[in-house]
Amino acid sequence: MFSQRRYNHFSVEISYGFNIPAIPRNNILIPDYILPNHLDIGIRYMFDEYFGLKAHYANDRFRNKSDKKIGNGYHRLGFEAVYNLSNRLNLFNNNFNLLFHAGIGITHAYPETIKRFENGGKFTFDLTPYGTKRYERIGNIILGLKPMFRYSNDLAITLDAVYVLNSQQQYAYNGELLYKNRKKIQGGFINFTVGIHFYLGRERRHADWYNNGRKY
Repeated sequence: MFSQRRYNHFSVEISYGFNIPAIPRNNILIPDYILPNHLDIGIRYMFDEYFGLKAHYANDRFRNKSDKKIGNGYHRLGFEAVYNLSNRLNLFNNNFNLLFHAGIGITHAYPETIKRFENGGKFTFDLTPYGTKRYERIGNIILGLKPMFRYSNDLAITLDAVYVLNSQQQYAYNGELLYKNRKKIQGGFINFTVGIHFYLGRERRHADWYNNGRKY
């Protein structure tokens, strides 16, 4: 049955948009950090018209609008499951779609306080960094909803709303230590992006637009 389903499975996606700090809010005003500083690139494989897997790289730069030297830089690799809600629930017509995606990731964060210390400045609370690492490693849980708008058989325009939960973080979004005792806490932030999906393959349609035998 699988071999008789004539649709493409692979797609490549690129998105750009905003990152918004949520928690913790230590020593920051959230509006000062809402900037279009998020970029992600991914590849997705759909096993059928409902379920697939996605791998991605994401870059988030948290910067203060008034002083770009204040901030933190995140580099994340993620692996997610993808489920086509509109195919399952018949929510939309042949030009609209809705994907749910969720998974895990690993982030390397590069706080500005470490860079400042390496350049002869003071570390937060007049402490010194542990070891010689220039980054903080953070585990992530990723949850998102992605509306899709079909432009052609080879291209779709997307919106994406994503919440990224940080398992434990020691540095704030302004790049400074959260606490003098170096306590680690859970955190999280939001991404709102606009993107493009490029469909790969020789068939006329992709699995995103194939529902119970109907090729949209």
